[in-house]
Amino acid sequence: MLLQTLINPKPKTIAYFAIISSIFMGLPYIINRTFCIHDLPLYPHWLLLIFSIFIVPLHAFGLNNLIYKNNIIKKENLIIATVFVLLNSLNTGVFDSLISSFLMLFVINYLFESYQKDYPFKEVFSASLILAIIVYLNPIMLIMYLLVLFSGLVFSYANWRSLVVSIIGFCIPYILYVIYLSLFSEKINISLIFSLPQISLNIEIWKWINEETTSMLILLFIVLISFFEFFNWLYKKSIRSRKSFFIILLYFLFSLLICLFGSIDNWYILISPLSVFIANYFTYTKNRSIANILFYILIISSCYSRCAIVI
Repeated sequence: MLLQTLINPKPKTIAYFAIISSIFMGLPYIINRTFCIHDLPLYPHWLLLIFSIFIVPLHAFGLNNLIYKNNIIKKENLIIATVFVLLNSLNTGVFDSLISSFLMLFVINYLFESYQKDYPFKEVFSASLILAIIVYLNPIMLIMYLLVLFSGLVFSYANWRSLVVSIIGFCIPYILYVIYLSLFSEKINISLIFSLPQISLNIEIWKWINEETTSMLILLFIVLISFFEFFNWLYKKSIRSRKSFFIILLYFLFSLLICLFGSIDNWYILISPLSVFIANYFTYTKNRSIANILFYILIISSCYSRCAIVI
């Protein structure tokens, strides 16, 4: 079965995955000579093509290695990366969210590295600094600062010093930018440096879900089973894995808020945490027959959605 092939993969399997996922993400450009449905005049087509073919698979490998390296899912596998690429079947040029999600891998990695450290100032500082860059690119990602704060509670190092370090780390990129503008510009426009996110209920997301009813119902069913599996087996996981999964769960909840109250393109932020929970189900469930059937259904649904963009 395909799932078994993706667990403890051979180098040949990894090479096949890289090639197939690159072709899969590049289909709209290869056939239609265009990358996205929406007009993006700010970005040249060659740049969008590079992001389509290389960044998504690279993001998938990065997420896969991040979870395995931190013993969150202990079995070496390519299931996380595969699920991530499949969930990107509707990706049509969500440029800012794509970059934000990719940089969030570094934030999450630093938060995981703070585990069992009494004074994880380096990790908290680095995570906050990278998050500040993300917020500059995508202001609504400011909500993710809550993830940094809650990580201190989950890993038991929350204190005023960690809070001060995180605030300093978050502010430094903006301070450096202000210094740069003061040296090379006559006037400093605060709105260009930092802008509060515009938060309102995203009605477009419901229209989009309605247009993709079949794919969304399949995904929703798999997600519900994955979360049921997660909570059912949570007590059997190691303490580190359990606490790390709580960080991923918080990441998912904050991403859901961003998706519901941001722009329609922010759905991309949800894909990383969702991929982890779905891959956890496909990796550990005892009912392998149902897991394989659902995995093939996910593949067919994703391919159909990708081909619909091409057509």
